[in-house]
Amino acid sequence: MRYFFAGVFLITLVVCGPSLLPAEEPAGEEKPPDVNTLIADLESPEESVKMRARALLAGMGEEAGPPLLSALEAAGEKKAGDLIEILGFIRYRPAAPAVEKAWQETDSVPLKLMAAQALCRLDHNYSRYQGYILSQVRSGGEGDRMAAMQMLGYIGDRRVIGPLADIFGDSGLPDQVRQAAIWDLAHTPYRESAEILVGLLNDPELDWFYKEIIIAALRRLAGQEGMAPIVSELLEKSQGLPQR
Repeated sequence: MRYFFAGVFLITLVVCGPSLLPAEEPAGEEKPPDVNTLIADLESPEESVKMRARALLAGMGEEAGPPLLSALEAAGEKKAGDLIEILGFIRYRPAAPAVEKAWQETDSVPLKLMAAQALCRLDHNYSRYQGYILSQVRSGGEGDRMAAMQMLGYIGDRRVIGPLADIFGDSGLPDQVRQAAIWDLAHTPYRESAEILVGLLNDPELDWFYKEIIIAALRRLAGQEGMAPIVSELLEKSQGLPQR
């Protein structure tokens, strides 16, 4: 059975799933939309229009940073979340003071979580804002807990790996939170994430309910840039297969 698992992974390491905010390329010679038009589209009642605007703005990278930041300074809470998410995704560091101001001034937990995630991605007072997200995981309401887990999954920083392992290891937390920790590791492409997942897969005391999720998570992790050789190496080593 141990050799079977290693073989399955070595054959099926494939690219899976889109990014949080996938970029969309303009078709043919179509002129790219104006950035201010896209920012206005974030408030469209049509979900497809909003999603397209978010994807295109994210795909612009830092070029979209100044107008996004300008819009954030005048935005209400509802629109601020979308703007902050994109600013964090493109890692536009000049936005950190404005995002922090939004975090300080709002009483909305969802907006605080989005701002905290963005500030972690911007590496601005990282420990403080990761700590806030973790506090919501452990003591927030049910909906806030799962929102916080989603934020942890898209920070994309090595420093989140240890806390995610601790969350999974806490049997006092709900199953859905512990499952989310597995998926968050799959979205955090570092060797340490793979080491934890492979170690859990080989834990004889871990329930198969979790191991099936870990198998899918390892496949997802292996699909990220540079991670397939690492996952393969760790699986080969854990199964005692000869070095290639």
